[in-house]
Parts: sequence; structure tokens; C-alpha cells
Amino acid sequence: MAGPPKTRRDNVAVDNSLCRRCQTNAPTITVRTEPLCSACFNKYVSTKIIKRMESFRVRHAEVGQERLLLLPLSLRACSIVLLHILSQHLRVQGEKSGRTGYRLHVLYVEDGKGEASEASKLYELIQHRYPEHTYSTRPLSDALALPGMQELLIQNQPAATIPLDLSTILTTLTSATSRTDLHHHLLRKLVLHSAQSHTCSAILWASSTTRLAERTLAETAKGRAFALPAQTRDGEAQLGTGTAFYYPMRDLLRKEVLSYTSLVSPDLEELILDERPRPAVSTRDTSIDELMRQYFSSVEREYPSIVANVVRTTGKLLVERVEEGWLEGRCELCDVGLRGRAPERSRLCFGCIRVLQTREAGG
Repeated sequence: MAGPPKTRRDNVAVDNSLCRRCQTNAPTITVRTEPLCSACFNKYVSTKIIKRMESFRVRHAEVGQERLLLLPLSLRACSIVLLHILSQHLRVQGEKSGRTGYRLHVLYVEDGKGEASEASKLYELIQHRYPEHTYSTRPLSDALALPGMQELLIQNQPAATIPLDLSTILTTLTSATSRTDLHHHLLRKLVLHSAQSHTCSAILWASSTTRLAERTLAETAKGRAFALPAQTRDGEAQLGTGTAFYYPMRDLLRKEVLSYTSLVSPDLEELILDERPRPAVSTRDTSIDELMRQYFSSVEREYPSIVANVVRTTGKLLVERVEEGWLEGRCELCDVGLRGRAPERSRLCFGCIRVLQTREAGG
């Protein structure tokens, strides 16, 4: 019985000393066992991201009514690479058709972690390099002024006083995991509020495969695994908002993104805020999120397929639907569905009740 027809590639002998794809240049990086040259690797990274932007092609947008998308900028490698590649994508769209399928609004949230001066300089450099987008900046403390947030925190933190102070609230929490968790939820709420304020139809999160895998296991450990599909699936509208989340970098490992920053021309390293090395601390003082980061940092080096499988498996889970008009249907902090997952008369899920537990309340 005849086998499948041979392709042109099958008939060409592969020179393992050259780039596996172009067979012209010497390889500069090995991507999941495949040696690639810089040009082919850069194309590999950009193609992975652009394929995830299928919903925002020119043919899906009416002339003069391109959808506005919000891109939260952390000044870390992933968000800078996403901004760079999408800027290129928009230029190519404009050159080919005379218009684009979407527009970008870039939001930088100042988290108040003591890097304000350096971050401000980088933010100006980014605006200078990509002037075609609109930009805005908000401090993370703005999240405390969102509707109902002060009442929620005061109700669940007996020691809290008005006006609320973010740093004070974080220091009263019982663990590093709680502090990281609250920081994440406040950031997400502020970004979502900004998207609605600027009438953005979707938010583009710069989460790599590695980041999504970390979040999957961390949220499972915190008791929120049931909400992962709704929070990590592309195009999923967030409950009660109508704003969809997209993850264009979900097919790229963090180490691949980091390699791209130095191999692309001009390189992007000067735009990235260096992450300060964390001092060695005991496991007791390390958040679940940081433990997951350390774990997947080692796993992606030797077993990248495991990282990808975690994310793919999460994507296959069904999304639980909660009635949009049911106010008590979602947690007021993390917005996950509450049905059957909250104490009686509570508007918080069990995970967020633990997050907001203070040292005084916890004994």
C-alpha cells in the first residue's frame, strides 16, 4: 500500500549545521529542540502572536471604526515584546490595505514598588519609539476608589480606616500569598475599569505560556481552579462587563520571549525594567505565586512540553456560566462565580475571604 505523498521538504537533505527552517544561516538559538537562526526565530515569535490576533484582522473591522484594544504595560519583557510586535503588525496592515483592524491604547499602572524614577524614563522611551498609540498612566492605589471597593475592604478588615492606604492594607495581611493575591486582583480591576473608561472592546494580556501555567497551579492551590477557563481563555467576556480578555503570547515560553528581546533589531533590552534579584527567604515567607514561578522557571528549561500541556489542558475545561443579572453571582474582589462556593450571606469566595484576613482577625 502506497504511503502519503512526499513533499518537497522530504526530498531535501537537512544540514544540521544550518538553521532547520531556512537551511541558509547558522543557528543562533535552539527552540524546543529545533536550531534556528535569528531571522527565523524572530519570525517564529511574531507568527505565534499574530496568529492569536485573528479576530482583529482588517476584514473584521469597518472603515473608521477599528476596535480599540487595551494593552496593560508592565515594562517587563513580555509586555514590551507584545507592544513591539503588535506595532509592527499594525504597520503591515496599514501598508497592505491602507487601514488597520484595530487600534491600541497602552496603559501603565504604577505599582509603587520603589522604581518610579527608572520606570518613568523607560515609559518615556517607549512612547517615543511607538508614538502611534495612545497612552495613559494610573497608580495602583486608584483601585481603592473603584465603586464598592472601600466598603468591601473596610468590612473585611476591622483595622482599616478611611482614607484607605494601599501599603498599610498590604502590610496587615497574614501572608505573602495574600499580599500578592490582593495586588493581582486590584491590578486586574483597575485595568478592567480603564478599558471600560476608554471604551476598549478587549484587553490584551502579555501572559506567556509559562505565566499562564504558573497561574493555573497557583489559582488551583488557592481554591479558584473552577474559574480558570473563564479567566484564561481567549475571547472570553468577563462577567458583567462585556470586555473580553485575549492572551496573544499564550504559545510562547518566557525564555523564548527573553531571547527575542536581544535577537530582534533594534533590540528591546533598553526598554525593559530589570527585575531586582529577590533576597533568599524561607519558603514560609514565599507566596504560592513565587513558588510556582520558581518551579516553572526550572521546568521550562528542560521540559517545555510540560508547561505547554498545563495551559492546553486548562483551555479544554468548560466555562461555568453565571447569570449576568444576579448581583450575588460573583465575588466582589476576584469576580469569579460564587454559586455554591461562598459562605452563606457572603459576597466573597472562600479564597478571597482568606486573602483579606488580617493579622488582628487571624489572631
